[in-house]
Amino acid sequence: MKFSKILLAGLLIASPLTTMAGPEDILPKPQSLAQIDMQPFALSREVRLVDPTNSTLLRSVLTDYGCTLVESTSAPTITVKIVSEIPGAFLHQVPYMPEEAYRLNVETNAVTIEALSPTGVIRATQTLMQLAEGTTPAVWDAVTITDWPAFKVRGFMHDVGRSFIPFEQLKRQIDLLSRFKVNVFHWHLTEKLAWRMEIKCYPQLTASENMIRYAGDYYTQDQCRELDAYAAERGVTIIPEIDMPGHSDVFTKAMGFNMQSDQGVAALKNILDEVVDVFPNAPYIHIGGDEVQITYPNFLKTMANYVRGKGKKVVVWNRLVAGAPTAEQCDMTQMWATAGRAVNGLPNIDCRYNYTNHFDVYADLVGIYKSNIYYEQRGTNTVAGTISAAWNDTKTNSWEDIVRQNNMYANVLASAERAWRGGGKQYIEAGGTTLPNAGEEFEEFADFERRFLFHKAHCLSDQPISYVKQTNVRWRISDPFPNGGNAAMQFPPEQTDAGDGVLPTTFTYNGQTYGSRTATGAGIYLRHIWHPTIPSWYTNPAYSQTAYAWTYVYSPKAQTVGAQVEFYTYSRSGSEKAPPAGEWDRRGSKLWVNGEEIAAPTWDQPDASIPQDNATQGLKNENLTARPVTPITLQAGWNKVMMRLPHAAASGTGRDKWQFTFVLTDAEGKNALDNIVYSPSKVKGESALQLDLLIDEISAYLRTSFSDKVGYYPLAMSASLSQLVEEVRGTMGQELDDAARTQQLEDLTTAYAQLKADVATATINQPQVSNEEEEHYYTLCTPLRGNRYTTDKGENTAIQGETSVSDASKWKFTLRSDNTYNIINAESGRYISPASTYNTALQAVTAEPASGWSVKPSNELGYVIITSGSVQFNQTNSAPVYNWGGGSNTSDTGCKFVFAEVEYTPVIDEPDDVVETIISSTATLRNDKVYVIKSGCSNNTTSDYLLYHKDAPGNLSSTDGSG
Repeated sequence: MKFSKILLAGLLIASPLTTMAGPEDILPKPQSLAQIDMQPFALSREVRLVDPTNSTLLRSVLTDYGCTLVESTSAPTITVKIVSEIPGAFLHQVPYMPEEAYRLNVETNAVTIEALSPTGVIRATQTLMQLAEGTTPAVWDAVTITDWPAFKVRGFMHDVGRSFIPFEQLKRQIDLLSRFKVNVFHWHLTEKLAWRMEIKCYPQLTASENMIRYAGDYYTQDQCRELDAYAAERGVTIIPEIDMPGHSDVFTKAMGFNMQSDQGVAALKNILDEVVDVFPNAPYIHIGGDEVQITYPNFLKTMANYVRGKGKKVVVWNRLVAGAPTAEQCDMTQMWATAGRAVNGLPNIDCRYNYTNHFDVYADLVGIYKSNIYYEQRGTNTVAGTISAAWNDTKTNSWEDIVRQNNMYANVLASAERAWRGGGKQYIEAGGTTLPNAGEEFEEFADFERRFLFHKAHCLSDQPISYVKQTNVRWRISDPFPNGGNAAMQFPPEQTDAGDGVLPTTFTYNGQTYGSRTATGAGIYLRHIWHPTIPSWYTNPAYSQTAYAWTYVYSPKAQTVGAQVEFYTYSRSGSEKAPPAGEWDRRGSKLWVNGEEIAAPTWDQPDASIPQDNATQGLKNENLTARPVTPITLQAGWNKVMMRLPHAAASGTGRDKWQFTFVLTDAEGKNALDNIVYSPSKVKGESALQLDLLIDEISAYLRTSFSDKVGYYPLAMSASLSQLVEEVRGTMGQELDDAARTQQLEDLTTAYAQLKADVATATINQPQVSNEEEEHYYTLCTPLRGNRYTTDKGENTAIQGETSVSDASKWKFTLRSDNTYNIINAESGRYISPASTYNTALQAVTAEPASGWSVKPSNELGYVIITSGSVQFNQTNSAPVYNWGGGSNTSDTGCKFVFAEVEYTPVIDEPDDVVETIISSTATLRNDKVYVIKSGCSNNTTSDYLLYHKDAPGNLSSTDGSG
């Protein structure tokens, strides 16, 4: 296993942020960068500018850094050239969106910018701005950079119809975000709560009496023109949205008629005339179109054609109520929610999981950064890029809260870097929001985090940003315990006294072993809001479960610090209910530090209902971003942090989220706490931290891959590595030097790799075969499809999946001559027949079938599929077990079975005197037990006997329970 320096930096004691920029701090990271071994280009002096594009931004940047522009040819010169080619650049074509590729060469006394367009010059300038950030006196490091975007659209959206951002703040956001090559501002100007753009011909639209929230707040046309020009200078395209015909309550109230009428269409055309005039630099006009049944004939086509007639292109939301939009209705779609799918032949903007109003501060940022853009590595004719959207359906206290609670800067910049750089191993639907403990994805995110926090400390320092470093935060999270709906139940992790040691990694409860795994990050979704579409920490999170998360924090001194703590992120969209007084959430979560329970905040509106579209009532201090950090007292040395995390019923909350957030900060909550270590195993030092992660990874692999149960790899395969892990684990409390730890790392890595190589050619455990000597019975369950048990319901009758176990749900496996199995019911002796056509029920039959069954691995260890050629078990939602067909589906939840071995005692139907006669005349003593022939049996094999204790052969109640 390879551990990089970036990984180690994430694990080591935090160091203060650097104060001077370097090429390594550029965000988004350039496609190609090489440093030049010479002195940097100094600013704050006389320079000559040769710029045929007359870039306003470049000129203002030079002036801001104290440069005096002169004509002298002897002065250090900055030369701009428009060229026809940037060698190696990928050019993503999206209509009306300019080329952005550039090449930048910085030397001690000369700077050259080559670009394909004036916008490329702006992008090079924005890189120069970052190179000078934090430097005193201001300089540009000597570098050569070749850069271009993978995707053409990298944007953010404000729903100012439901909320309102002051005009000067919008300018500030565009200025700041454009520094990071964010190039689209989607301005959602109209909503059912308010209309925010001045319309000269219909002033009633922005009249206070026609607004529900922030009445009287709107943007004048002069402000809109100013913002359009301001954005254009920075290479930002504004896409204004006038939502039609949905979300138009204000229009109907103000105008006295509906948009979907002749009067409404005529009025909208007048409105669009003004919009087009006010936004001359906007190539696209967004006309919405979603979340309403369209009744006016060809409404969207009519409005789209009108916009096109004004020389603009048209964007609509995707999905529409009627389905996907068509090329007649728009020139670009903006995909939202899981049902939004790319429309072939049109550019599509991916907004599906980028609704920041549902995001937490930490985990969702990881998910967005790891994810590619709609399954693509770089832009295509179909995938234009991505936009981060903030929908504040629920009111917040201030515009700052909109930025802070939606973690706007971190989310937008993570999304924008992914769209600029391209890549991403997989789409968020597969990758989820969990940060890996190590590896390439961890390293990439840690590097992004480092660069983002550098800029947070500099050009973003005046913005409301709650995000702090999380890549050094490590937890151990238990498997979930069943709480029976009682959130107050206590389980072994909080009942175990480890003394000065550490909590164990496994626990026993009611005869079952519960493990734990290491997690990295300040925020973890045990169940994501969009589970299972977006994977969560638990594969199958359910209600009535309790999880535990714990770590140990090393502090070099006793100190009182801050902590960002949260157990439920309140979406800025959707009706909710606030936590009760004295409770952290509505589900009973608890937090202890060094055994002392940490009290919940004093809520501004305890137990209150928080309606989505209310004019005045909204979110107060429910989210951690809207309240002061929680004071925490740390002792010198190691400190234990423990959380109980029940997953009870929704309890009034609007979303099913099972999560937690915890990270220590300075007393103000501005930055992560310096000079501490998070370690669930109480280890410090580079090698020990690496080794601890490796031990945990291997332990989880051993625990989840090897067992004596069906569907796992044989336990004996893992014995050697298991022993080595325990030997190394036993040394973790010792002070060993780096050489010894490195040797342990190498030994474990080698043994781990060898076991994985062995597994690659190994077969999973099969059910034990029943024969004359012994019998084994199993239940066949589909935990992921209703937790149903395959049950015999009668001869030539459909096999059913029952929700409880009976003797008719117990089956034995006998081996056929072709090494397939007969599956035979314990109670009836009937066989499950493969003779079933596609999509019809499997049946139980008396005669042995012509072919047998095979048990094969699914896509998840512990689950198996049951096949016979092209016939396959599938537990339907309606109870019958059907033939799925194909015989190779490893992922469908109805095809994934768990086998559990169970006991079976045959039912005795003979009168007592008959049984006694049989005992006295035909009893056979074997292994200190007496076998008695069952009625109707024709042979003397042990499978045809009832079993009794030898000491009481005539006592029917003395059965030992086996058969």
